[in-house]
Amino acid sequence: MEEDKLITIAIHTPEKAFILKQTLKGKGIESHLVNVSETEGDTSKGLAVRIESKDLLNAISVIENERLFRYDDEKIYKIDDGRKRILVAVDFSDYSLKACRVAFTVAQQTNAKVKILHVYRVHFPITFPFADTLNKDDEGDVLSVARRKMLNFCDEIDRKITEKELPSVNYSYSLREGLVEEEIENFVEEYKPFLLVLGTKGQSNNKRNVLGNVTADIIEMTSVPVMAVPENYIIRNITDIQNIAFLTNFQKRDLDAFDFLVNVLKPYPNVNITLTHVNVISKKDEKWSEAELSEMQKYFNNKYPEFNVGYKLIDGPDMAQAINEFIEKEKINIVMLNSKRRNLFGRIFLPSISRKVLINSNVILLIFR
Repeated sequence: MEEDKLITIAIHTPEKAFILKQTLKGKGIESHLVNVSETEGDTSKGLAVRIESKDLLNAISVIENERLFRYDDEKIYKIDDGRKRILVAVDFSDYSLKACRVAFTVAQQTNAKVKILHVYRVHFPITFPFADTLNKDDEGDVLSVARRKMLNFCDEIDRKITEKELPSVNYSYSLREGLVEEEIENFVEEYKPFLLVLGTKGQSNNKRNVLGNVTADIIEMTSVPVMAVPENYIIRNITDIQNIAFLTNFQKRDLDAFDFLVNVLKPYPNVNITLTHVNVISKKDEKWSEAELSEMQKYFNNKYPEFNVGYKLIDGPDMAQAINEFIEKEKINIVMLNSKRRNLFGRIFLPSISRKVLINSNVILLIFR
């Protein structure tokens, strides 16, 4: 009889890995801890917790029922390694792996760890007069399917890490049931990531009910920086990124956002960063001049001499259209901008610039609050 395959269910700090191992052992599930660092004795990248495939669903049930490692638990913070956290939401479509590729690359450059989140929904009948008409078996089946998809997805990630297609970083995953936008917003509050990574198109191309197509809503609801990775994005490595457009309105918050960008790009100083401002012709607001943008460029060149910082002032009747034309002409790979957190009324009736750019371009958007 062929021996059961060992599979990784999480990569944790040594303290958390031992807690998980003991918890599983208490439920009759044997596990093995494997050092994922390249140097023997170095556990800085964490320990992989591996179990036999036959114990998979039971192990996941134990983790969920025991509510292990919830980040709103003060005890967890005490044993946490203090690393920054990146949250990447997936729906298992092809672009989800692209989002993970970007998240893992940023995690490697910032010494962060990654949480992969999938939100699944239990579809009940449109009308049900009594609570006991809900089919609990349906809910269990949906959860089992979500678990299996997540594990297959993580197997694919592990394979790509082994084959050096993805960097080896500390990562784990979580499943939540509910509305995608609400659960992601709730998880952000709990997990406290410094960056949320999302895709911009979903599995069925249905604009109403898949993760990728509610990305614009999530961007405008959450309070942390969001990196939106489009379905047709073809860059495979951060070293392929050559041109970044940094949209600016000459406010102090833009300086903070620029610092974030520089910290990620420190190993890649040859990237071209263009400070970009759009003067909307139809508006009567004060227009910015070439001289003002040039002064901002000098400031950034003095503070970050290792980077190639230029500037571009664009005049046009429509901001989103002008930005998209600039993206195509200058072969921009990433667009950065600041965006206000908006309420439901604003999201429906007053679409933001980030939403308009998101719909029409195939570049990564990095949105700050």
